[in-house]
Amino acid sequence: MLNQNNLPTGEVEYSIPYILRQIALIQADTAYLTEVAGKLAAMSDGDSGEPGSPGNIQGQAKAEALGTIITCRETTNQQLLRFYEKMYDDLIS
Repeated sequence: MLNQNNLPTGEVEYSIPYILRQIALIQADTAYLTEVAGKLAAMSDGDSGEPGSPGNIQGQAKAEALGTIITCRETTNQQLLRFYEKMYDDLIS
């Protein structure tokens, strides 16, 4: 079976257009942010006061969880971009 590049399935032709497509996909992939924010927003803040009040421990924990998730995802994206940068350098040298 052949894929869109006429290569056997599972094989990918690495090229500058391929790298640019992958970078564009990383850049466009923000669905996880919407999903995580929606799930955290749906969670109860409990009875510890208004959402911004000092006693709202659950609200603070939700904000920290969202920050951690975003940081981890962005770290992964940065690592992927470095990988594609290396591939690009290898292709042009």
